[in-house]
Amino acid sequence: MTHWTEQLFIENAETFGEILERRFEQASEEVEQLLRLVENQRGVRPERTLDVACGVGRHVLALAEEGCTAEGLDFSPKFIREAQERASDAGLTEQVEFHVHDMRELEQFEGPFDLVTIIWNSLGYYDKQTDVEMLSEIRRLLSEDGVLAIETSNKEFYVRDFEDSNVQEVGNQLHVERKDFDVETGRFETTVDVFSSEGTEYDYLDTIAFQPRLYAPVELREMCERAGFEDISLFSGFAGRDVSLDSPRVVVLAE
Repeated sequence: MTHWTEQLFIENAETFGEILERRFEQASEEVEQLLRLVENQRGVRPERTLDVACGVGRHVLALAEEGCTAEGLDFSPKFIREAQERASDAGLTEQVEFHVHDMRELEQFEGPFDLVTIIWNSLGYYDKQTDVEMLSEIRRLLSEDGVLAIETSNKEFYVRDFEDSNVQEVGNQLHVERKDFDVETGRFETTVDVFSSEGTEYDYLDTIAFQPRLYAPVELREMCERAGFEDISLFSGFAGRDVSLDSPRVVVLAE
């Protein structure tokens, strides 16, 4: 049976890529805040970075623009081709490197990296043990003062304010979402019907589905500890504010 990640990121890569496209403008600000947070909290200004599950390279390119030697990996060939094209268009091919690679096979990578990032719910695609093993491999890849940064949804927030349906305009598209939460697995199962909303008519384009496992802040800390990290801090976002039940997002810094 095909795993949902293969359906979403390979078979439906074009449709999902449109969603990533609309998040590109946020990447520069997010990276600026992240680098400031890492420097303020850990005294590190990263030189070599790796973005795990980088998609179309939003944060890799933003890190390169900040002066980092930036690498990214993703198992979607289409996403990596687009990331490489964007790097070429931006004149950043000397500063970046992209790999078609499965995040579950990091033992094939060599460090050291000063910063490894896992951004936008990329942790939680598989089971918890797989996630812990991946975090352990990331720890191996880090330099002596290197930092792991995770940015993901806060399960505590979304369970408390759970909505089983939602309709939203995304650029020139209409997204009709249906959601379910599996209390046994901690997975949010979401189906999105995508319609073109140009003009006054709505034309059906595609349906995408994803089932990420969300973690509570305490679970993220425990997983990092199991992976061998010792100095772990949690925040409500890249701006570095304290995390709480009212925080939609969680950022973890770990060494």
